[in-house]
Amino acid sequence: MQIPSRRQRQRLLAEAHAHGIGHFDLARMYGLGMAESELGRFARGRREQITIATKFGIEPGSPRLARLQAPARAAISRLPALRAALKRRGSGPRPPRRYDAAIARTSLEASLRELGTDHVDIFFVHDPAPGDHVDLDGLGELCEGLIESGKIRAWGLSGDPDPCAGLASAAVGSVLQVRDEIFEPFQAPPDRTPGTITFGVLSSALSRIRAHLASDGRRRVRWRTEVGRDCGDAEVLASLLLQDALDRNRDGTVLFGTTRPERIRLAIAAADPAGQDDDSLRAFRECVRQGFQGGGGHG
Repeated sequence: MQIPSRRQRQRLLAEAHAHGIGHFDLARMYGLGMAESELGRFARGRREQITIATKFGIEPGSPRLARLQAPARAAISRLPALRAALKRRGSGPRPPRRYDAAIARTSLEASLRELGTDHVDIFFVHDPAPGDHVDLDGLGELCEGLIESGKIRAWGLSGDPDPCAGLASAAVGSVLQVRDEIFEPFQAPPDRTPGTITFGVLSSALSRIRAHLASDGRRRVRWRTEVGRDCGDAEVLASLLLQDALDRNRDGTVLFGTTRPERIRLAIAAADPAGQDDDSLRAFRECVRQGFQGGGGHG
């Protein structure tokens, strides 16, 4: 929903689908509540070709604000100071949330209506944190009933690793979707079955490593010599980060987001085993380890 034109948004989705991407991850609050209807529009006539995950627990903003988000995003993008201030404001402490069967049922019905479908493939508890009230027993009973009725195919927990992995260990049969990045790689609990979904592999690592290399030209040259690729180039770096995440999660799925069609093609290439260089990936990981061990950033 960062793209102001509906035609461009639909074109982006079509580009992803044309390149073999068949799983789309949503939440009720994405796009201030408008992302589900946008994907629903795209899914018409394609529903059996794609899988859709959505989440509950974080409510979208006002519908009136949702209609204004395209010009608002455009204005904010031109004002870096305002963008930074809004990001800081959104990262502060929040009041505890409640996740229970009644909230989940109401949210799912809204999601199905917005998506224009009779089922979603995965229904996630959205970003539970310590201090939140998560009624796992009630949610498990509800979701088993929703699976039996065909409204969902599976359910699970999505968010930061510690709270989600801990809750998932008590929720038999749940899908685990967790944040993962090269600086803090997710380690699946030994009792988890394969199939973890990871996200966030590019969100901070890409800008952090690029800044690290941009601050010292000799460092960038050294990395390029050791890895055999210019890690200061955004596309090369994104490809290596995706390869790293895919290699660590061979039995699962890695999510990524973009508003640029050419980056979809880049991600597809990164996922192709034929184009991967194990030696280059090992050297890249070693450069990251040496450059950021202990948060020093000297390597």
